[in-house]
Amino acid sequence: MLQNSYIAWEGASLIDGSPIVLILTGFIHHSSNKKSGRILQSWIIQQNILPTEAAKHGRDKANCGDCPLKLSNIGSCYVNLLPLNNIYRKHRAGGYQKLSKHEIEIIKRYRYPIRIGSYGETALQEGFPPQATANPKGDPTAIPFHIWEPIISASGKYTGYTHLWRNQSNYIWRKYLMASVENKSDARLAQSLGWRTFRVIAPNAPLIQNEILCRHTEDDRSVCENCLLCDGASSKPNVADRVNGLNWKISNFVKYSESISN
Repeated sequence: MLQNSYIAWEGASLIDGSPIVLILTGFIHHSSNKKSGRILQSWIIQQNILPTEAAKHGRDKANCGDCPLKLSNIGSCYVNLLPLNNIYRKHRAGGYQKLSKHEIEIIKRYRYPIRIGSYGETALQEGFPPQATANPKGDPTAIPFHIWEPIISASGKYTGYTHLWRNQSNYIWRKYLMASVENKSDARLAQSLGWRTFRVIAPNAPLIQNEILCRHTEDDRSVCENCLLCDGASSKPNVADRVNGLNWKISNFVKYSESISN
């Protein structure tokens, strides 16, 4: 019988070697996130520490890398970690089966779009209310490329982001992922290295050349499931979206943006 969620992989993070797990959700109950729509979510979490504790104490490098937005850095990450705690506990209790060729064939047959690295997404089946998000956290490059590729190939439709775009060993990811950036200089550098970029911007910040605002922000009827603009290297424009989340997190980002522009 088809389950809603599966363990796709367990092993050592390619970022720091800590034990992590990749869990896919949404085979039956799609995410309640109004922005993403009906899309498979992929959660990258550590195996030995609650996500809230990891974020609080700066122990989330295994899955978040050195993302400048996380709570232990500038403290503007929009992610609501409570749903992640729920998934963590269910995994620890043995509540998820392992992904098999059968589920891969289901993805292939129905062409489920997949969000490559959905850390922080709120899933309907996990019993939490919906949450609006921008680019997801939980860096996909923490998981070996050969684990992801058959899943992505089976889907053929995907979105994804990485903060580790400077790492030459991750250049193979350019065809699938956007470089996640927070300022103009990083955007230009990433683009010069062959990445398309997704830039988080302050509420009133202007766009730069060859950059458009997230289509959902412009029109909330547009959802990731159908847009799929954030799908890696191509001739499509780069994307920007306004920082979102709690007011104090937005304030932290604005202060950060002002500090690097002075």
